[in-house]
Amino acid sequence: MQPEDVQIVCRSVSRRVTRRGFLTLAAGTSSLLLLSACGGATGPAAQKPDAKPAEAPKPAAPAATTAPAAPAAAAKPTEAPKPAAPAAAPAATTAPAAQAPAATQAAPASKPATPNLKGTSLSVLLSAGFVPEADPLFKKQVEEGFNKETGAQVTVEAVGNNDVQPKIAASIQSGTGPDIVILGHNWAHLYKESLADVSDLAEDIKKNITGEFYPVAEAYTKVDGKYLAIPRGMVGTAVHWRKSFFKEIGVEKFPATLDEYHEVGKKLKAKGHPLGESLGHSTGDPVFRWYPQVWMYGGAEVDQSGKVAINSPETIAAVKAIKDAWPEAYDETGVAWDDTSNNRAFLAETVAATQNGASVWWVARKDGMPFLDDIGLDFLPAGPKGQIVMTSSEYWGVMKYTKNLDAAKAFIRWAMSDPVWMPWFELCGSYYSGIGPKQNNNPIWEKFPPVVRIFQKSPEIARPLGWPGPADQKVSLVQSKYIIVDMFARAVQGESPEAAVKWAETEMKQAYGQM
Repeated sequence: MQPEDVQIVCRSVSRRVTRRGFLTLAAGTSSLLLLSACGGATGPAAQKPDAKPAEAPKPAAPAATTAPAAPAAAAKPTEAPKPAAPAAAPAATTAPAAQAPAATQAAPASKPATPNLKGTSLSVLLSAGFVPEADPLFKKQVEEGFNKETGAQVTVEAVGNNDVQPKIAASIQSGTGPDIVILGHNWAHLYKESLADVSDLAEDIKKNITGEFYPVAEAYTKVDGKYLAIPRGMVGTAVHWRKSFFKEIGVEKFPATLDEYHEVGKKLKAKGHPLGESLGHSTGDPVFRWYPQVWMYGGAEVDQSGKVAINSPETIAAVKAIKDAWPEAYDETGVAWDDTSNNRAFLAETVAATQNGASVWWVARKDGMPFLDDIGLDFLPAGPKGQIVMTSSEYWGVMKYTKNLDAAKAFIRWAMSDPVWMPWFELCGSYYSGIGPKQNNNPIWEKFPPVVRIFQKSPEIARPLGWPGPADQKVSLVQSKYIIVDMFARAVQGESPEAAVKWAETEMKQAYGQM
């Protein structure tokens, strides 16, 4: 479900492979270089026992779409009927600028006054968008909009999602690099010593464009009482599931609880259609799936005071539930999956359900998958303590070393204004949500097919990393080291739930300096 993986989806879905072929392709996942709490040097992520991460192979075939692709591809027989599409959907293939009209906007355009920035140069580092047309559209908006209107020269570079942190780290170490960077999760806390204070800009944007930020966006951008980043968009998650596979085992409705979901999963796997989730080292899907697993059982990384609290009966119960269900309900190669793997598996029809962003549905629609209308979308089922999801988010951060702070703020204010943001949002077709109620409750949602409108509500039930404790720098470090993900991976690969949780506690206490 990550940006650089979008194109893999399209390349892979144009051909079908056998389940055996998929298992071979999904043999591993790449490791991500991780950053220290100061945001400086990088270091290796904590490795899972017996798992040999290796980059999931990327089939080469045409196409374009959203994030994770499927290790194989579902054949493309007959074109499935396509419900009325939004003017610009993630699956579009025509020039983005032409299909993203600015006509539908949530509120009167809030275009900022145009400053004179002639002679000013800015560079922007993006994480490559999940919609292939989204980045070209934004670059065109910059070139034909901001640059011409202000006289500035802004260059935009989009790199793979897992390449963003190493580039930020290198820039911090050298004291030079992009003026503006896209941040994920709560990286504003991780890099707080290196980011400029943009509190004045945040207040302006909340007042005039977005409304108050949703809780997750607020927690991730406000650091020690100051805003060190500006939210750009929130990426919701929902379980994509095949209705016909569920009907084969007598299930008409999506399960309401995780226990029911796993019981259904066991029957599905017996029929050759397991559940599919990643337990690899990737910044998206593994994090979004396993953090809520802890929360929905009543567990927590840290308590409200910031004290490590992962080793609890509730967390052990959450881990035990997955250890017990994994061999009987899940595709076990998931221990080596990255963010692309579950998409490829679902589109190849080798798994019956997987949690993801809107990308899977839009790929199926664009490529005319015959099972498009067979895809259901529902939030992850509730655990003993309720239903919680996690969202991915993107944030604009201004590096403290920039010599053009005011120009950088002007650029972000321009990028978040309705005339610029709304066409980008529409083109992304439900993959993103707004960052505050005023921005999110816009009429463009009504242009998207009803099934994907579920993503509009994601920000309302989402929780941030570290919840219920503070989303601070140390929480971000724990996420970057995949401690929570590896806790589950260790259990499904043989360790007892108690041992896996104890290992996580030790790792977290080291990260928090609480040994």
